[in-house]
Amino acid sequence: MENITINKLELASELAHKELENNWSASIQIWEDETAVMTVYTEEAQEIFNEEYDYYLKLIESCRA
Repeated sequence: MENITINKLELASELAHKELENNWSASIQIWEDETAVMTVYTEEAQEIFNEEYDYYLKLIESCRA
């Protein structure tokens, strides 16, 4: 078995972001300004992202050997 080192915070963030895009983009506005250089979620999207982030972070942490 091979051990892989990951940044758990970055992975949880990427997974939460993908979850938001894949499952919520048709029903809510995700971005404050889609043309802005800096990505900023709407308040509603940020709340969903935070919930997904917490879920994925706990899941990742539960996989420790």
